[in-house]
Formats: sequence, C-alpha cells, structure tokens
Amino acid sequence: MHVEHAIVGAGLIGGYLAAHLADVTLQLQSDARLLVVGRDYAKSQFGPRLTISDFATPVQTRDTQNIEFVTNTSSWASTERYPNVVWLTIKCTGIKQVVPDIRPLIGPQTIVVCCQNGIGSDAVIRQAFPDNPVIRCMFPFNVVKLNKGHFHRGSSGTVMLERLPLGQYPVFDDFHQRFSPVIDALNEQYGEVFPCAWCSNMDALLWAKCQVNLTNSVNALSNLSLKETLLDKGYRKIIALMMQEHLAVCAAQGIALPKITKVAAKFIPTVLRLPNWLFSRLAKSMVDIDPHAKLSMWWDLDQGRATEIDFINGATMIAGQRLGIDTPMNNIVYAAIKKMEKAPTRYALSAQDLLK
Repeated sequence: MHVEHAIVGAGLIGGYLAAHLADVTLQLQSDARLLVVGRDYAKSQFGPRLTISDFATPVQTRDTQNIEFVTNTSSWASTERYPNVVWLTIKCTGIKQVVPDIRPLIGPQTIVVCCQNGIGSDAVIRQAFPDNPVIRCMFPFNVVKLNKGHFHRGSSGTVMLERLPLGQYPVFDDFHQRFSPVIDALNEQYGEVFPCAWCSNMDALLWAKCQVNLTNSVNALSNLSLKETLLDKGYRKIIALMMQEHLAVCAAQGIALPKITKVAAKFIPTVLRLPNWLFSRLAKSMVDIDPHAKLSMWWDLDQGRATEIDFINGATMIAGQRLGIDTPMNNIVYAAIKKMEKAPTRYALSAQDLLK
C-alpha cells in the first residue's frame, strides 16, 4: 500500500475531508492509503468507518479502513516515500508552527493544498517551500462534531480548488491529470454533500469568501447560533456595515468579487438591512440552515483558542489602511474579539453594545 494523500490537521474540516477522500481513493485504487496527521487526543475519531451527516440529507457512513493516523511525521517519513498531495486543514493561527512538522512529508513532487479561511496565510507555506506548487482550497461550509467519529456539515457550498495555469508547473500538470478522477468521483458519488470544482481566480474567490466570513466574528460575539444571529436585525446591521467596508477595499484593489452565494456580493449588505419579516422571506437561503450551527470563531472562543480574526477582519483592515479607506465597524469588532480572547470567562455582546 502507498500514501497518495496526507491530511495535516485532524479537526472538523480535516475529519470531513478524510471521510470522503479515504473512501474515494480506496475505490479508485485498492492499495491507496490516506495519512492523517494530528494530536493523540484526535486519534480515536478516525476508525475504520466515519459517520457523515448533513443539514439536508440522511446520515451516511464512509469506509475509512485505509486511514493511517500518525502524530510524529519524522518517524513515518523515514520508511515511506513522500505523499503526492499534502492537505493543510489546520487554522491560519497554526500555519507557522506546523512548518517543521510537515517538512518530512514534502518531497520534490509534492503539492501542498492550503485549506485556510481568510487572506494571506498561504504566504508562509510558499516561503517555506519555494520549489513546491502551493494551491489554495476554499471550504464554504462549516462542520461540527456530533459524536465520536461523526462529522456534521451545517451549511452548503462547493469546495473550490485553485487551478494553476497549465504549463507553468509540470508537477501541477501531473497532479491535475491524476487528481481529476478524484474530483469526478467525489462529485459523482457525493455531490450532494461534498461538491468540488476548480477555480482559476482564487484571489477574487477568497476575498469574496472573506466577505461572507465577516459574519463569523459577529456570531462569536453574540454567543448564539448562526441562525439566531442572522435573525437579529442589530447583528445584521453590524455585518452589513463591515461588508460595505470590505466591498470598498476590494473595489480599491480592482477585485471583482464572484458570486458565491445566492445574492451577489454587492447586494448582501442591502439584504441584511431588511426588516426581520422581509429578510426571513427574501433571504430564506441564509437562514435555512442547521438551527444549532455555529461558526468556527464561536468554537475557538468557546474552547479558549486564538481566533482567525487577523486573517478575516484583519485582512480587510490592513488593506484599508494601505489604501486609505476607513474600516470603523471592522475595527470595533476586531477589538472586541481580541478582548474576548483574553477574557477568563465567555460572555456575549449585544448589537447595541457594538453599535454605541
């Protein structure tokens, strides 16, 4: 057996990816293994079968008997050839720390796939591995763990992989040719719960995703579910103000944001400002989500971890400073998250508190 793919990060996105990638690669090649790199406490989550559920489809199981879970990459790499693909599913806040850990996995032909939220974290990987193609991947949905080995997708969207220009990197050309059957198999078998596609303009896509991700910080500060947050007109006003600032920053950079939600990027702030009775009708897709779903920044604060605020709201603020564009609402929310990160106990801020 051989390892074609390695997933570094055994968290929520890593688990959801592993469940589908292990099953599909095993079907395509009977001797293919999937390496999952994580901490000891996460090992019990990755058994011979994983459970997958979704906000709109029945509970399913995946065959994951070909997963090999390791905590020490150096000892593993000493007896194995390098994986062809290394997926980084850790948070932006852990990118710098993980570089020494993944060095034993990165060979001359290895593609690195960065699956982080926000803007700019992939630059660390490009600097550490200048001779390897590094591509970005956007996961549009959130995942939560319901039980041991049970990963639940709480919202929808297509997983987008950066497509580098063919002919620029021979290694990537080979990867694209070999990986296309994996993409095709994922779409054919699990298109309802794990749709995938290639993207040729990842910069614009990630700035569009960053706009949507601004909701993350408000959900965290509200200490409510995402659905409850979006049904509060005050919180929606805050999100709308942050998005308007973000749109101004993108326009100044000459970035045309692609449509990644049912409502075009420039119209989302207008929709968010609608009265509750009209918002719940016209924006049904925004609130037609798992009633218990919470975004990743909520979970980070709940578990006492540093958030990815620097790569989301912070990216908008830094670009605004460089371009001479004010971002007052993002500044307020950013400061509130930073203060809450240092607080000894979890608390909530009302919309009125933030809009003072």
